[in-house]
Amino acid sequence: MERKDVNTFYRESGSGFPLVLIHPPVLTSRIFNYQHTELSRCFRVITYDIRGHGNTPCANPSFSIQTLSADLLALLDELGVEKAIVCGYSAGGTIAQDFVLRYPERVHALVISGGFPEVASWFVEQEFRLGIHFAKHHPLLLINSLAWSHQVTATDRHQIAEECKKGSPKFWRRFYEECFGQSCTKALPQIKVPLLLFYGSRCFHFLPYQKIYQRLVPQTKTVIVPGVFHQIPVKKHHFFNQTLTTWAKSIR
Repeated sequence: MERKDVNTFYRESGSGFPLVLIHPPVLTSRIFNYQHTELSRCFRVITYDIRGHGNTPCANPSFSIQTLSADLLALLDELGVEKAIVCGYSAGGTIAQDFVLRYPERVHALVISGGFPEVASWFVEQEFRLGIHFAKHHPLLLINSLAWSHQVTATDRHQIAEECKKGSPKFWRRFYEECFGQSCTKALPQIKVPLLLFYGSRCFHFLPYQKIYQRLVPQTKTVIVPGVFHQIPVKKHHFFNQTLTTWAKSIR
């Protein structure tokens, strides 16, 4: 899918209602392999590499979250998708939230795994500062750390790392910085579609965000996944996929 300054790499599988999944900085759409394998039985699963990540090269590392939302809109238009369930993982949820606020007519429902409306706690702030630092000074170490933390098998670790290496650390850093400065807390009441939240029971510094969503977004369901930290779509993919499927059927 071509725009003036970016040629977006995407993958789709299955048929049914469209489900779009958005990855966080450094990682790529490879992180959603288990969603393609399992959710394609019920959905038209669409994943893509954000500009400057994986197989989506881009020359200009200057962009905003609004730019990334526009990229997603262009992709949906190209694929003929009028409305989709939009799912953001971690900082990918920042794009998902911005997208539903800017283009509410294109979103049937919203799913956020390990997400936040703003970076508003010391621990999350430090994570972002580390991401920015390592993207600038130690990109390979950042890649290996993320590949290791998201592996289910050794093959996963290798493939995740190899896909990450195709991206640009300048874009990773920019993505971190843009998410760091983004806040949609005051706009959350404008989200009128159903919202499904996933949080790992061991990811204590993200758990407080659920209360913000529950207070401000009318149709919110929260799922606390036991025995896991942040990497729910990968580490607990069976549970994540089954829960998402059941919930999606209940809101149609």
